[in-house]
Parts: sequence; C-alpha cells; structure tokens
Amino acid sequence: MDSPEDLTDEELLDMLTPYQLAELNRTIGETFADGGVDRVEALFALAQVYTMRAAQRDETSALALLQLAAAMRRRADQMAGGMN
Repeated sequence: MDSPEDLTDEELLDMLTPYQLAELNRTIGETFADGGVDRVEALFALAQVYTMRAAQRDETSALALLQLAAAMRRRADQMAGGMN
C-alpha cells in the first residue's frame, strides 16, 4: 500500500465504509452548515491544516487525518458549487 500521503482524496474516502463516510459527512455538515463563502474557505483551510499535521503523525493517525481532510475538501467543493 502507498503511504497515506500518496493517496488521492478519492482513494482515501474509498477506504471508509459507507457508514463511516456518512457519519463523517454528517459531522462535517453539522459543523460547517451550508451558507456563505466564509464557511467554504474555513473548511478548505482546516482541511489544509489537517493535511499538514498528518505528516507529523504515525501512519494510522495520518490516514485518519487525511481522510478527514479529503471529506472536508469534498464538502467545501459541494458547498462552493451550490453558491454559483
């Protein structure tokens, strides 16, 4: 297996069970409710922080942080698309 940092967002999210992904999406949705570019930018920024922090963690922790960051980026993309 590649190191977690070498995986794409899609590969990271595909590693989650449907239930895990749904729970992650629900939690992100509750934390960053749709509405306003400031929320989208905050979500992208937080995803970047998690991505950077993953490099400082063991492989299991890094994988979890990168999966969270991937889900956040996907949610932010969805939110940004809805504002057009």
